[in-house]
Amino acid sequence: MTIEVDIKRILLTTITCVILAVIPLTISTTESFYPFLVPLLFSVAVTLTNFDKIVTRKKYQAFLLSAMLTVILFFVSVPLGLFFGQTFLGKYSVFAICVLSGILALTMNSIFIKIDNLKFGLLLTGLLALSIPPLTTFLKGQTILGFVFFGDPATFFIIWQLVIGLAIAISIWTKTSTKTENN
Repeated sequence: MTIEVDIKRILLTTITCVILAVIPLTISTTESFYPFLVPLLFSVAVTLTNFDKIVTRKKYQAFLLSAMLTVILFFVSVPLGLFFGQTFLGKYSVFAICVLSGILALTMNSIFIKIDNLKFGLLLTGLLALSIPPLTTFLKGQTILGFVFFGDPATFFIIWQLVIGLAIAISIWTKTSTKTENN
Protein backbone atom coordinates (compact mmCIF):
# COMPACT_ATOMS: atom_id res chain seq x y z
CA MET A 1 0.00 0.00 0.00
CA THR A 2 1.34 3.41 -0.95
CA ILE A 3 0.36 6.76 0.48
CA GLU A 4 0.89 9.99 -1.45
CA VAL A 5 0.52 13.35 0.28
CA ASP A 6 0.65 16.76 -1.41
CA ILE A 7 2.04 18.89 1.42
CA LYS A 8 2.03 22.12 -0.63
CA ARG A 9 -1.70 21.91 -1.34
CA ILE A 10 -2.48 20.99 2.27
CA LEU A 11 -0.51 24.02 3.48
CA LEU A 12 -2.17 26.26 0.88
CA THR A 13 -5.67 25.33 2.04
CA THR A 14 -4.79 25.57 5.74
CA ILE A 15 -3.02 28.93 5.45
CA THR A 16 -5.86 30.33 3.34
CA CYS A 17 -8.37 29.23 5.99
CA VAL A 18 -6.38 31.02 8.71
CA ILE A 19 -5.86 34.18 6.65
CA LEU A 20 -9.55 34.43 5.79
CA ALA A 21 -10.42 33.86 9.46
CA VAL A 22 -8.10 36.65 10.65
CA ILE A 23 -8.64 39.32 7.96
CA PRO A 24 -12.08 40.48 9.22
CA LEU A 25 -10.62 41.06 12.69
CA THR A 26 -7.97 43.40 11.29
CA ILE A 27 -10.47 45.33 9.17
CA SER A 28 -13.19 45.98 11.75
CA THR A 29 -13.07 46.73 15.45
CA THR A 30 -16.43 45.10 16.10
CA GLU A 31 -16.85 41.33 16.08
CA SER A 32 -20.61 41.44 15.64
CA PHE A 33 -20.50 40.64 11.92
CA TYR A 34 -17.69 38.11 12.28
CA PRO A 35 -19.85 35.01 12.98
CA PHE A 36 -21.76 35.68 9.75
CA LEU A 37 -18.55 35.76 7.72
CA VAL A 38 -17.06 32.59 9.19
CA PRO A 39 -18.97 30.00 7.14
CA LEU A 40 -18.78 32.05 3.97
CA LEU A 41 -15.02 32.62 4.22
CA PHE A 42 -14.41 29.01 5.19
CA SER A 43 -16.25 27.72 2.13
CA VAL A 44 -14.35 30.19 -0.06
CA ALA A 45 -11.01 29.03 1.36
CA VAL A 46 -11.68 25.31 0.99
CA THR A 47 -13.43 25.42 -2.37
CA LEU A 48 -11.15 27.87 -4.16
CA THR A 49 -7.90 26.27 -3.02
CA ASN A 50 -9.19 22.90 -4.22
CA PHE A 51 -11.02 24.18 -7.29
CA ASP A 52 -9.27 21.72 -9.60
CA LYS A 53 -10.59 18.78 -7.51
CA ILE A 54 -14.27 19.71 -7.98
CA VAL A 55 -15.87 16.72 -9.67
CA THR A 56 -18.59 18.41 -11.68
CA ARG A 57 -18.16 20.38 -14.89
CA LYS A 58 -20.18 23.28 -13.46
CA LYS A 59 -17.50 24.32 -10.99
CA TYR A 60 -18.89 27.77 -10.21
CA GLN A 61 -22.32 26.37 -9.43
CA ALA A 62 -20.69 23.82 -7.13
CA PHE A 63 -18.76 26.67 -5.49
CA LEU A 64 -21.95 28.66 -4.82
CA LEU A 65 -23.84 25.61 -3.57
CA SER A 66 -20.93 24.75 -1.27
CA ALA A 67 -21.02 28.27 0.18
CA MET A 68 -24.76 28.07 0.80
CA LEU A 69 -24.54 24.63 2.41
CA THR A 70 -21.66 25.75 4.65
CA VAL A 71 -23.70 28.70 5.90
CA ILE A 72 -26.65 26.38 6.60
CA LEU A 73 -24.35 23.90 8.36
CA PHE A 74 -22.98 26.68 10.56
CA PHE A 75 -26.36 28.04 11.56
CA VAL A 76 -27.63 24.55 12.38
CA SER A 77 -24.59 23.44 14.40
CA VAL A 78 -24.34 26.56 16.60
CA PRO A 79 -27.91 26.25 18.00
CA LEU A 80 -27.34 22.50 18.42
CA GLY A 81 -24.26 23.28 20.49
CA LEU A 82 -26.22 25.67 22.66
CA PHE A 83 -29.01 23.12 23.06
CA PHE A 84 -26.64 20.27 23.94
CA GLY A 85 -24.83 22.57 26.36
CA GLN A 86 -28.04 22.93 28.34
CA THR A 87 -28.82 19.20 28.31
CA PHE A 88 -27.00 16.04 29.27
CA LEU A 89 -23.65 16.91 27.63
CA GLY A 90 -23.05 20.09 29.61
CA LYS A 91 -19.50 21.36 29.22
CA TYR A 92 -18.65 18.53 26.80
CA SER A 93 -21.12 19.79 24.22
CA VAL A 94 -18.44 21.93 22.58
CA PHE A 95 -16.44 18.76 21.81
CA ALA A 96 -19.50 17.06 20.33
CA ILE A 97 -20.36 20.08 18.21
CA CYS A 98 -16.78 20.46 16.96
CA VAL A 99 -16.73 16.82 15.88
CA LEU A 100 -20.23 16.97 14.39
CA SER A 101 -19.68 20.21 12.48
CA GLY A 102 -16.26 19.08 11.25
CA ILE A 103 -17.57 15.75 9.99
CA LEU A 104 -20.56 17.45 8.36
CA ALA A 105 -18.25 20.00 6.70
CA LEU A 106 -16.08 17.20 5.29
CA THR A 107 -19.11 15.20 4.15
CA MET A 108 -20.63 18.28 2.52
CA ASN A 109 -17.37 19.07 0.73
CA SER A 110 -17.07 15.45 -0.43
CA ILE A 111 -20.19 16.01 -2.53
CA PHE A 112 -18.31 18.49 -4.71
CA ILE A 113 -14.62 17.75 -4.17
CA LYS A 114 -12.98 14.41 -4.95
CA ILE A 115 -11.83 12.68 -1.76
CA ASP A 116 -10.15 9.33 -2.33
CA ASN A 117 -10.59 7.83 1.14
CA LEU A 118 -13.64 9.30 2.88
CA LYS A 119 -13.40 6.92 5.87
CA PHE A 120 -9.87 8.13 6.59
CA GLY A 121 -11.06 11.73 6.24
CA LEU A 122 -13.96 11.23 8.64
CA LEU A 123 -11.72 9.61 11.24
CA LEU A 124 -9.03 12.28 10.90
CA THR A 125 -11.55 15.13 11.02
CA GLY A 126 -13.22 13.70 14.12
CA LEU A 127 -9.90 13.28 15.93
CA LEU A 128 -8.56 16.71 14.98
CA ALA A 129 -11.88 18.36 15.91
CA LEU A 130 -11.40 17.14 19.47
CA SER A 131 -8.36 19.43 19.72
CA ILE A 132 -10.35 22.61 19.01
CA PRO A 133 -11.66 23.35 22.56
CA PRO A 134 -8.25 22.89 24.27
CA LEU A 135 -6.51 24.98 21.59
CA THR A 136 -9.13 27.69 21.96
CA THR A 137 -8.61 27.82 25.71
CA PHE A 138 -4.84 27.89 25.31
CA LEU A 139 -4.75 30.66 22.68
CA LYS A 140 -7.44 32.93 24.15
CA GLY A 141 -6.00 36.39 24.80
CA GLN A 142 -2.75 35.89 22.87
CA THR A 143 -1.26 38.75 20.86
CA ILE A 144 0.37 38.20 17.48
CA LEU A 145 2.25 41.02 15.71
CA GLY A 146 0.63 43.60 17.98
CA PHE A 147 -2.93 42.51 17.20
CA VAL A 148 -5.11 40.77 19.74
CA PHE A 149 -6.52 38.22 17.34
CA PHE A 150 -7.92 35.95 19.96
CA GLY A 151 -10.93 37.57 21.59
CA ASP A 152 -13.70 35.45 23.04
CA PRO A 153 -15.82 34.48 20.00
CA ALA A 154 -13.06 34.94 17.44
CA THR A 155 -10.71 32.44 19.06
CA PHE A 156 -13.05 29.55 18.50
CA PHE A 157 -13.82 30.52 14.90
CA ILE A 158 -10.15 30.94 13.95
CA ILE A 159 -9.14 27.63 15.52
CA TRP A 160 -12.14 25.83 14.03
CA GLN A 161 -11.27 27.06 10.53
CA LEU A 162 -7.61 26.15 11.01
CA VAL A 163 -8.20 22.62 12.31
CA ILE A 164 -11.14 21.63 10.12
CA GLY A 165 -9.50 23.23 7.06
CA LEU A 166 -6.36 21.19 7.79
CA ALA A 167 -8.38 17.99 8.20
CA ILE A 168 -10.31 18.55 4.98
CA ALA A 169 -7.12 19.42 3.08
CA ILE A 170 -5.38 16.27 4.33
CA SER A 171 -8.46 14.23 3.37
CA ILE A 172 -8.48 15.70 -0.14
CA TRP A 173 -4.75 15.54 -0.85
CA THR A 174 -3.88 12.15 0.66
CA LYS A 175 -4.11 9.33 -1.81
CA THR A 176 -3.85 5.69 -0.83
CA SER A 177 -3.44 2.93 -3.33
CA THR A 178 -2.56 -0.72 -3.25
CA LYS A 179 0.01 -1.94 -5.71
CA THR A 180 0.03 -5.55 -6.77
CA GLU A 181 3.16 -7.06 -8.20
CA ASN A 182 2.91 -9.38 -11.16
CA ASN A 183 5.55 -12.10 -10.91
